[in-house]
Amino acid sequence: MNEITADSTVSRRTGTIGPSPGPSPGPSIKICLIRPSIVVPRHNITTMFTPPLGLAYVAGTLQDAGYEVDVIDAVGESLDTRHPYDNDCFLYGLSPEQTVERIDAGCTIIGVAAGFSFEWPPCRELVASIRERFPDALLIGGGEHITAMPDQSLSESELDIGVLGEGEETVLALVKSYASGKLDPAAIEGIVYKSKDGTVSTNPRRPRTRQIDAIPWPAWNLLPIEAYLERGYGFGINRGRSMPVMASRGCPYQCTFCSNPQMWTTRWIARDADLLLDELEHYQREYGAENFDFYDLTAIVKKSWIVDFCRKIKQRDLTFTWQLPSGTRSEAIDHEVAQLLFESGCRNLSYSPESGSPAVLKRIKKRITTDAVLASIKSSYRAGLNVKCNIMLGFPGETYKEVRESLGFAMRMAIAGAYDLSIWAFSPYPGSELFDEIYQEGGIKLDNAYYDSLRSYADASMTKSYSEHFSDRNLKIMRIFGLCLFYGTAWFYRPWRPFKILYNLYRGKQESRAEMGIANVLRRNRLGSVAAEQPARQTEHQSAC
Repeated sequence: MNEITADSTVSRRTGTIGPSPGPSPGPSIKICLIRPSIVVPRHNITTMFTPPLGLAYVAGTLQDAGYEVDVIDAVGESLDTRHPYDNDCFLYGLSPEQTVERIDAGCTIIGVAAGFSFEWPPCRELVASIRERFPDALLIGGGEHITAMPDQSLSESELDIGVLGEGEETVLALVKSYASGKLDPAAIEGIVYKSKDGTVSTNPRRPRTRQIDAIPWPAWNLLPIEAYLERGYGFGINRGRSMPVMASRGCPYQCTFCSNPQMWTTRWIARDADLLLDELEHYQREYGAENFDFYDLTAIVKKSWIVDFCRKIKQRDLTFTWQLPSGTRSEAIDHEVAQLLFESGCRNLSYSPESGSPAVLKRIKKRITTDAVLASIKSSYRAGLNVKCNIMLGFPGETYKEVRESLGFAMRMAIAGAYDLSIWAFSPYPGSELFDEIYQEGGIKLDNAYYDSLRSYADASMTKSYSEHFSDRNLKIMRIFGLCLFYGTAWFYRPWRPFKILYNLYRGKQESRAEMGIANVLRRNRLGSVAAEQPARQTEHQSAC
C-alpha cells in the first residue's frame, strides 16, 4: 500500500453539502468512490435504478472534512444502457472499462461499494481492472458483502482494506491515517486488511455511532442525481421526482435470514424528526423533490416517533408524498398511525411477514403474529394506503403443510386489502444466521454458481429450494401458484383493480408495485429493441459507404 504525507484538518458539520471552510488536507490526497454497474437477470421483474444512498453518505462525510472526493455512479451515469453478462444477465450502466477510464489519474485512494452478494463477481472483476491501472493506489471496499465475508473478500480480490458495517466514521479515520503518512491498519477499528505477505487480518468492530444526527448529509452534488430525478427512478413507486432518505438505522430484531445483525447490529436509532424534515425541505428547494423513498430497514419501531414525525409534517404545512418500500413492522401501525401516515403524505408501504406458518415464524425468529399483521393491513387499507406484502418460501425444513399455511395467509392478506404481493425464494445471504448454518453443514460452496443462485429472490426462473421436502421445480410452481391465488383473491373482492392498473399504465402513472414491475419489463424490452437495432444500423451504414 502506498503511503503519503499530507496535513489533515477535520471539521464535521451537521447537514452540510459543500466542503468545510478552512485549511484543506492537501492536494496530494484525492479520493474516488465508485458504485459499480448492477447485475440484472434477463427475466427479473423488480429492477430498480436507485441512487446509492450509502455511498453518498460516505462521500458527504469526506467532503465535509475537507477532502477532495470524486464519485463515479456507474449506474446513474448511464441509466439507459446495458451490457451482456454471464448466465443470461445484463450489466446496467457504464461498462467496467468505461468506469475505470473515468477514474482521475491522480487518485490515491479508490473505494468500491460491494452491496448485494450476487453482484460480487463483477465487482471483484472491476477491482482487478482498477488495480491494473492504479497499481499504487489504496483500494478500499465496503458494503453488505464485505461486512458479511471480510476474509474471503480480501483474499480473493485486489482490495487492500475492507470497511465493516456503518462506514462513515471508519472511512474518515482510515483516510486521516493515510493522509498522515503513517497508516497503521492494525490501529483502525472496523476494518479488515491485507498485509504485504497476503495475510488477511480483521480488527474489532467500531461501535455504532450514537450521534446519528451529526452525520453530514449525503453529497448528492457529487452524483448524477438529476438523471434519477428526471426519470422518476427510486426505491419506491414512481410518484415524481424521488429523493432517497433514511430516518433511522439498524433493526432491533434478529431474523435468521437477514444480515442486519452483522451489518448494522440490533440497535435501532431514529433521527430527530425536525432535523430530518429540514433535510427534506432542502431537497424540495434544491432538487424540486416531490416524493421521498425511505431506505430504512425498519422505519416504524416506536409509535411515539412516527406519530411525532407525521404531526410535524402537518404542522409545517409540507406537501410531498413519501413511501416505506423496504418493508416495516406492523406492531406500531394501528388505525391512528395509519390515518396519520396518509394525512402526512405517505402513500405506499410494505409489510414483510415472510411466512403464514406459526412454526416457520418461530424458527426464523420473526416475532409477529399473523392476526396482528392482518389487523394492521386492514387499518392501512382503510386509511387509503397502498399496501404490498412479502412472503418467503423454501426455508430449510419447510414442509408442504407450512407452505399451504403461507399461501392461505396470502389470501387472507388479499382480503384484508393488500394490493400487491411478492413471493421470494429463500436465499442464504452471507452474514445471516441461516447462511452460517447451511455453510457449516456443507450446503454452500462459495463459487460463482452460488452467487448466481442468490438472484433467485426476484427471478422465478432461477428458483432454488433449500428445503429438503421439495425440489427447485416444485418451489417455482408454488411461487407462481401463490401469486395467482393472491391476485385472484384480491381482484375477486375488488374487481376494479386490474382495470385501474391498465389505466395507470396507459397514462404513465404508478400507484402500486405491480404497475412498477410491468413498467420495468416494458422499459427493458424497449432497451433490448434499441440494442438489437444498433448492429443493423451499423451494417446498413457500412453497406451505404
